[in-house]
Amino acid sequence: MRLRNSLLIATVLLSGCSPKPAETSVFIDPQFASLVPADTTLLVGLRVENLVKTPIYQKYLSGGKISIVDRIARGTGINAEKSLWNLLLVSNGKQSFVLGRGKFADELMAPDFSKKGVHRFGYQGFTLFGDELQAMLMVNSSTIAVADTPTLRWLVDQRSSLTGLPAPLSALTKEIPRQTQFWGAYLGGAVDLPLTGNLQNVNKILGLVATGTFYFDFSDGLTGTLTGVASNAQDAQQVHDGLQGFLGLGRMMTPKSQPQLARVFDGIQVVQEGQRVSVKISEPEDLAGTLIDTLLKQ
Repeated sequence: MRLRNSLLIATVLLSGCSPKPAETSVFIDPQFASLVPADTTLLVGLRVENLVKTPIYQKYLSGGKISIVDRIARGTGINAEKSLWNLLLVSNGKQSFVLGRGKFADELMAPDFSKKGVHRFGYQGFTLFGDELQAMLMVNSSTIAVADTPTLRWLVDQRSSLTGLPAPLSALTKEIPRQTQFWGAYLGGAVDLPLTGNLQNVNKILGLVATGTFYFDFSDGLTGTLTGVASNAQDAQQVHDGLQGFLGLGRMMTPKSQPQLARVFDGIQVVQEGQRVSVKISEPEDLAGTLIDTLLKQ
C-alpha cells in the first residue's frame, strides 16, 4: 500500500521511541491487534474518529485529502467522518495492508460492497470485494483489510498463527501517548523509498535508524515527536546532521513570497542524545495548516 507521499513515509520511518510511563500506551483496536503477523516491522495508526473532531482536520484535511481515508470511504460507500473509527497500516517490508474499523452496515445486515467493476468472491470462507489485483477483505461486519489481492489471501492463510502484536512492537507502542491521533512504530529493516534529487539522501539516513516511533496530536495546533534510535552514536550523529541539513535546505528553498512557510521551521528542533535522535515539532494552528498543505502537495 502507498501512503499519501514519500515525504510522509520518510517521516514515519525516521521516527523512534522515548521513555514514557506504560499507562500512556497508544490505543490499538483489539480487532487490529489480533491481525498483526509475527514478522511485522512497521505499524502506522490513524484514529479517524478522534482526528475528524479537531480544528486542524476540519480546516485542512477534510474533503478526501487523506488518500487512504478517501479510498476506504469510496470503496465502502460510508461517510468516513461519521462511520470510520480507526485505520492501521501493517507492513513487514515486503507485504503491506491497511486494516479499517467502522460501521459499514446496519447491525441487521451484512456489508455488501459489490458494485459496477467490483466483484464479490470468496477465499477460505472469507468474502472479498475487488478483482485479482486489488481487493477489500471482510474480516467481520465491522473490520476490513485493504491491499493487493495476493497479500489478502496470504493474510487469510496466516490467521491460525496470529496471536497478537509481536513483543518488540508492543513495547514500542506502550511508549506512545494514548491520546495521539496519528502514530507509528518501526523495528528497522531495508528501506528504499522512491525519492529523487537531494531527497535520495533520505534513504541513507533511514538506513542508519535501527528502531523508532512517532506520534502527532492535532488537538491544539500540531505537536509531535519523532525519534530514531541508531546502532551507535556515530550513526546517530550522521542522522542528526542529515536532518539538520534537510531543515537548512528547506529554509533556503522557501520562497521569499511565503514567509508563513519559513516560520514553520522555527517550530522544528532536532536533538541528539547518544544513539537517540529526536525531532520535536510544535506548531500553532495556522502554521500547522501551512505545513500540512505543503506536504499534501508533494
